[in-house]
Amino acid sequence: MVSWDSVAIGNISLFGGFQIEKGAGGSVWLTGKRGPAILAYLARCPSMAAPRERLADLLWSDSDSEHSRNSLRQTLSVLRRDLSRAGMDILHARKDLIGLRPDAVRVDVEDFETGLSARSAPDLETALALYTGPFLDGFYVGSNAFDDWAASERERLLSRALESMEKLARLVDAESGLAVTDRILAMEPTREESYRLKMELLVACGQRDKALRTFETCRSVLKKEFGVDVSSETRALWQSLPSAAEFSSASSVPAGQRLGRPSISVADFVNLTGERGDDFFAKGLVHDITTALSEVADYVVLSGLPPLEKGGEESKATTTPRARYMLNGSIQRSGDELRVNVQLVDAADGHNVWAQKFDGHSEDALEFQDRIAQAVVLAVSLELQLTNWKVRDKSPPGTPEVRRLVNEALMRYFEMTRDSLLVSKELAEKALSIAPENARAKRTLSIATTMGLAFGALPGKREHIDNAIRLAEDAVRAVPDDEIARCILSFAYLRDGRIDEAIVECRHAVSLNPSYPSGHGDLGELYGLRGQVSEALREANEAIRLGAHDVIDFWRHHGLTVALFAGGDDRRALEVARRVVRTKPGFVRGALYWAAAASATGNNEEASRAIHHCLSQLPHLNLGNVCPGFLPRYVRDDHHARFLDMLARAGLPNS
Repeated sequence: MVSWDSVAIGNISLFGGFQIEKGAGGSVWLTGKRGPAILAYLARCPSMAAPRERLADLLWSDSDSEHSRNSLRQTLSVLRRDLSRAGMDILHARKDLIGLRPDAVRVDVEDFETGLSARSAPDLETALALYTGPFLDGFYVGSNAFDDWAASERERLLSRALESMEKLARLVDAESGLAVTDRILAMEPTREESYRLKMELLVACGQRDKALRTFETCRSVLKKEFGVDVSSETRALWQSLPSAAEFSSASSVPAGQRLGRPSISVADFVNLTGERGDDFFAKGLVHDITTALSEVADYVVLSGLPPLEKGGEESKATTTPRARYMLNGSIQRSGDELRVNVQLVDAADGHNVWAQKFDGHSEDALEFQDRIAQAVVLAVSLELQLTNWKVRDKSPPGTPEVRRLVNEALMRYFEMTRDSLLVSKELAEKALSIAPENARAKRTLSIATTMGLAFGALPGKREHIDNAIRLAEDAVRAVPDDEIARCILSFAYLRDGRIDEAIVECRHAVSLNPSYPSGHGDLGELYGLRGQVSEALREANEAIRLGAHDVIDFWRHHGLTVALFAGGDDRRALEVARRVVRTKPGFVRGALYWAAAASATGNNEEASRAIHHCLSQLPHLNLGNVCPGFLPRYVRDDHHARFLDMLARAGLPNS
């Protein structure tokens, strides 16, 4: 158990069941189940408060309004009595709201979710230690509304725990990571991506035979549970396992690099001014940049470059591992004005991946350092993403301020939440207000708008769709050979139901760059919607292969789900849809396909949970506005009708 802060009056534990304690005074007994259910629900509400009517409907959904509100009053009376006997003043009522006093309670789930944002392995381990069992495990009230809510929350929190455990397994050393993956697979034995992670870690430890056995275990479990074979991604990893002869050379590479995370070495910045005071600025800047990069879990940051011999050659005696990328820079001064030049170099061939200059004042040195460090992390993250995709951004970046705003907008875009997409849109609008003709800002605002519509962050107004199309068309006209702009225009056309035009743009993007995973992934979804199943599956699997493990991998798997459902492979569609929702719970499009595929395979309870998951985020969804409207429509009437029929069976309301 976690040692709570001694000033907390009530400690509510929701993992592994329900329990309430008074400080260090032991458990408090409460009458019945509906009183604890009220506390559990309020503990997960915004501001820990909810309307009386909502509580009555949640716990007495089968009763009429008068009886349910009367039952709520009686239950609250008993609950207050039990809490009062224990000396706990944690419940309050204000007008029509019932709530908990946030300063008087500590909730394990709240601390767990807050702690998952930790960047370091020890802090993440502390947060994960709070997950002592499923949310409200074994706690059932008998009210469908409450039990459905608890089931949805249980699944969401399990998904977050598993994702964070996988993140932890990549942060720690390979042997410790293996212990974490074993825990994950004990909790979720059918989680295919965790088998892949375990295989990668076993390879990192030089245990090829165990990696091969893990593959066979994964295949056996999936065959037994779902009647399917492993995915092409898992099979590709199995086929790529090195031979025994390759292990001796692989063992000298740091585990983080063997797991595919790019490594960056930050060199000391060169002081070109000759003034001794600027040496301290240079050292502080390198420290800030190194710290900022270290906080991004996707990178392995090495502490400096290998030392040089007098002749400029690297010392052969050094044990410092070679990084994949090297970041270096220089500082120049003119009076109070400072100029910092930063460049990122591919160590393998000396290719200059990215470079930028920053101008500032020496009087604001600390603020200047922070600005540079943030800009470097944003730019490096995006450039390495494009490098991994084999994409060279052909659109002019614009002025430093426009570049910074666009980079930040893209980073928020790649977070892929409703809130982050709105922030991304605002940042892109600011960039465009500074440079109205900048093609990079236009295409960024277009994709932020279209993705905001896809996530339900923006209302589906005609003006949003028209503006997204106009911006993307402008970006393509400005730079016709920009494959990124072509895919963004394709996505805007798809939102408008113009599937044939969208396919033309995606094909053009792939012809410009056959290695661009987003082009193949978008084609996979488009072909699936048009009913060209074999072409859709080919393109979707190629996208997954090219863009494995990146931030929008979930979207490519969603495209695969669209194709599988169109082809009638409902069991496989369900498996992939589950993965999409586990990876991105806020992606309601994916959850709707989860519901449809679950319904089509006869998993009615799971289908109902999936619809509840959708409606908890977008309550306005119904059969009349979901497709077309929120989702693009299948071109073939039989595919469209079957999709809506499955959603209806799953419980999506008529209106």
